[in-house]
Amino acid sequence: MREVPAKGMEVPIDTQTTLSMLEENPEEVYRRLRREMPIARLKAIGRIVFTKAEDTYRVKTDLEHFGSFDTTTPMQRAFGGHTLMRKDGCEHLRERQAMESAFKPSLLYQHWKPKFERLTDRLIEKLATRETADLLHDLAAPLSAGYLKLLLGIEGVTDEQLFDWASALIRGAMNAAFDPAIFESSDQANEEMNECFDQMIELHLKSPDCSVLSSMANQSDPIALSQIRTNMKICIGGAVIETRDALLSTLCGLLSHPDQLWYCRDQKAWDRACEEGLRWVAPIQASPRIVKKALIMRGVIIPEGETVMAIQASANHDEDVWDQPHQFNVHREPRVNQTFGNGPHKCLGGDMYRLLISEVTLPKLFDRFPVLSLNNRIAVNFRGFAFRGPTSLPVIFK
Repeated sequence: MREVPAKGMEVPIDTQTTLSMLEENPEEVYRRLRREMPIARLKAIGRIVFTKAEDTYRVKTDLEHFGSFDTTTPMQRAFGGHTLMRKDGCEHLRERQAMESAFKPSLLYQHWKPKFERLTDRLIEKLATRETADLLHDLAAPLSAGYLKLLLGIEGVTDEQLFDWASALIRGAMNAAFDPAIFESSDQANEEMNECFDQMIELHLKSPDCSVLSSMANQSDPIALSQIRTNMKICIGGAVIETRDALLSTLCGLLSHPDQLWYCRDQKAWDRACEEGLRWVAPIQASPRIVKKALIMRGVIIPEGETVMAIQASANHDEDVWDQPHQFNVHREPRVNQTFGNGPHKCLGGDMYRLLISEVTLPKLFDRFPVLSLNNRIAVNFRGFAFRGPTSLPVIFK
């Protein structure tokens, strides 16, 4: 029998929130939940959500009560295997360690930064003759795709194909109804990715480099091919969209506040802009966990076996931690946001992203285009519940 705490209330049910509200304006939803029911079961998604920073941190770090192991979600079907994101303990650690050498601090500046600089220079130079652009299509998307292909160690893949793969994986992972038509798309993507990975593994075995795929393939005791494939897919499914959206949110924040942009340029404080962008609009809004052992939080019983959601987007706007959290403000007292997670599943690529954005992309872009500004004739809209970012970012160069 499941162990249930002796005292506590059932999780309150929120019936007010709709899926469209979570897609269009989740900030308002989370503000209300933090105030009225910080732990709630959202009827719209059928999940218990945690919206306070203290609670989301606990969900990700209290390994006695919460875990990631879950084979019941559509993710395993969509990805063609069980990824390290849904594993715990030694099994998760072994697969994570197989990737880690690509992210060694010693490689950040010696190996990766020059590659990111060349990629960024090429993309910025293409904008040199333009008077207007949409930085989603003209900078953020190709930068994200190019960066990820370098880091993962894959070639012969177009940017569009990488985003198509990511979209197919995400749709499949969110296919709670197990709709066969949706899985047909992820199956096709899996077939294409497996072929790509297998070809690249042959090349990396002959000529190793610092990439993630090369790191996994050249271990003295490598993990199974099936796990190399699925863990490459989790990188694609998350990172290519996450990087694009996080960069766009940061650029939107800076361009909407010219005084802050000038401060960052004058003080070379691009790291502040990068962190504030990550906090302001978390590109991945929520992280799922399984309740391993029932417990009481805030007087509410969290039942064993539940799939719960830690809403880092809400944690990053918690009024107990942040002043005026809805505002983009690079002058905030530095604090750690929860965008890249906490605990054993903290994102491996966090420092790599910070290098790309704060030390390469932002300084290069605004050095090349010092009067870059938003095209105020076109509104900037944010959208998304799982992944969130601007749907476009129209700018003027002159």
